[in-house]
Amino acid sequence: MKIIYERFDSLGQYLETIEGRKPNQVFSGCSLHSNDRDRSFTLTSSYEEATELARTGYKEGLDKLKAADNKARHMGSAPKALPMTGVVGFAPHIPNAITGVPCSMITTQKVEQKAKVISILYYMGGACHVDAREFVEAGKNILNVIYTLELQGYRVALNVLTNFCGVHERALCSVQIKHWRQPSNPLKISYPLIHPSFFRRHGFRWLETQPELEDRDFIHGYGRPLDNTEGRTVEDRRRYLREQGILQDGWFYTERLEARAHEANELIKVMGITDGSGAKSPVKVKRPVPAGPREYNPDRKYETERGMGLKFDEMDLPKPFEIPEEDMPDFSPADLRLPPEALYKKLAGRRGY
Repeated sequence: MKIIYERFDSLGQYLETIEGRKPNQVFSGCSLHSNDRDRSFTLTSSYEEATELARTGYKEGLDKLKAADNKARHMGSAPKALPMTGVVGFAPHIPNAITGVPCSMITTQKVEQKAKVISILYYMGGACHVDAREFVEAGKNILNVIYTLELQGYRVALNVLTNFCGVHERALCSVQIKHWRQPSNPLKISYPLIHPSFFRRHGFRWLETQPELEDRDFIHGYGRPLDNTEGRTVEDRRRYLREQGILQDGWFYTERLEARAHEANELIKVMGITDGSGAKSPVKVKRPVPAGPREYNPDRKYETERGMGLKFDEMDLPKPFEIPEEDMPDFSPADLRLPPEALYKKLAGRRGY
């Protein structure tokens, strides 16, 4: 059995590739189902309409996904800016400048906030008798899975799988529709997640233009779905995809039938995300609670004041030494508040310039 597999890193790359290729040797000169299938089967009137939905977003699909949580996501490994002192920066740190500390400028340092990344492979295909509403119900639960995991501090990547199984060949294609660095955008992922045209127009067009395809039996019905040919259970297909290298190590798999039958929390457990074999919930770090104001005690020895979170005695500073009186500067700390021109005139007047 010949296995053909092609993977795309984004929906844009997928569309650009299948639109730029010509029909292969199997479908050359034949009527293409990606063009001539009717609206009742694909929910679009033409291939061009389906492409427009893929590029601009499936707005009607948002109403069908309104049961999902629509909160914005800004979690994961986004960098966090922390203030600190340094030799250079965007503003002066007055106490350090007056005392002569070299690190007398305020700057920021970006610290990467690490989070666990979860990659999901979702098989959304189905036979010709599958009703369009089944795609919507399964896609809604997948979207809820993403939201639930992101609320727990994970970052989620979503890949959609389509496949066509012939007598002598099996053709499979996966498209990454959400990168783990991207927050969830229902408008952007609603079309490939729930619209049947993603499989029944763009999936067909990928098969029609796949250059390695040779089995002419695909002309008669475009083959069969994976759930009708590889095993009787989801676990059988999960094992098969892993053996073929399509389901990568650390990835989690689910498909339309399984996603439709389980709500988000149940589906997370069914995929094995929280059973200890995969990702674990990130450990929450407890931040110290700021102490309240203390009463002044003249007999108590207080610690050295901190400058931007760093004690002076912790800084790598040169040892103190006495400066000869003739080398002392001609201006006082109060002069540092003057603008440069006024300070220059004042010093020039003192030195007789």
